[in-house]
Amino acid sequence: MCGEVCILILGVVVGVWESAPAPSGLTGGDRGQEAAPTALALADGLMELGSYDEAITEYKRFIFFNPKGEHTDYALYRMGLAYRAGHNWQEAINALRASILAAKDARTADERRIVLATTLIASGNYSLARLELIRVSEFSRHPSLRLKSLYFGGITSLYMFDWDAVREAFGSFYSGYAEGRMRESAKEIDSALLNARQSYKSIRLAKFLSTIFPGLGQIYAGDWRDGLNALALNSLTIGFLANAICRKDYKDAILISSITMRFYMGNIYRAELDVREYNESMDRQNAAKVLSLVRGDEPR
Repeated sequence: MCGEVCILILGVVVGVWESAPAPSGLTGGDRGQEAAPTALALADGLMELGSYDEAITEYKRFIFFNPKGEHTDYALYRMGLAYRAGHNWQEAINALRASILAAKDARTADERRIVLATTLIASGNYSLARLELIRVSEFSRHPSLRLKSLYFGGITSLYMFDWDAVREAFGSFYSGYAEGRMRESAKEIDSALLNARQSYKSIRLAKFLSTIFPGLGQIYAGDWRDGLNALALNSLTIGFLANAICRKDYKDAILISSITMRFYMGNIYRAELDVREYNESMDRQNAAKVLSLVRGDEPR
C-alpha cells in the first residue's frame, strides 16, 4: 500500500529538515557544519531547481576531489536526497548510509538515519527501515529524535500489517506527550487497532465450513457469488455420482467421482483464498484508517 501515501509520509519527515533555514545551502542532517564551500553551491542550486541528475554529477565531482574533506559527508547526504527525489532508491540508500558513517556527530547521524529509514519505507524495505528506527529509538541521546523514530517505526509496522508492533510503537510515541489532544489521539488509535483485530475472518473456519457444506466457506468470507457457484457445481456432480451408483454404472461413477472430488477440493481451496483476500483487504483498510489518525501528529 506504499504508493502515494508512502511518498507523502516520506515528504513530511524530510520536509522537517529541508524546510528549515540553513547557511549557504546546508540543510537538515548537517547541524554544526560550517558554510558549504563554493564548489557545492552549484550542486545545491541544481537541487533547488529540481535538476537532480546534474546535481548528483556535481556532488560526485566534489567527493572525487575531496574524498576525506570537511564537507564530504554533506555532499554524500545531499546526493542521497537527489537520488531519492529521482526514485533511484538503491543509490539513495547507499549514499545516505555513507553519509551516516561520515557524520561528524551522533545527532547528525541519527537525523540522517531517520531519513534513511523513510527512504527504505518508500522503497518497500520495511524490515530494514524498522531496524534503523529501532537503533535510533533505543540508543539516541536526543528525546526528539527518539520520538520521531517511534512515530516512523509505527508507520513502518503499518505497512507490514504488524498490529502488535504498531500498537507498541505508537503507545510509546504518545506516552511522551502530556497534551490532551495527543492523549485523545492515542485512545482513538488504540481503539482502531483493537477493532482491526476483530475484523478478520478465520481461514480454518472457512475451510471447515466448505468441507461440511460446499460454498459455505466462501459465503462466510463474503463471496456469495463464488459460494453459490461452488454449491451448484458440487450439488450437480454429487447428483450425477449418486445417479450412476444407483444405476450400478460403476465406470461412469468412477469418472464422475474424480470430477466431483476436483470440484469439492477446489471449493475448500477457494474458501481459503477468499478469506485471505478478505483479510488483506481489511489490512489495507485498517492501515489507512490508523494512518489517517496519526498523520497530523508527526513530530517536528
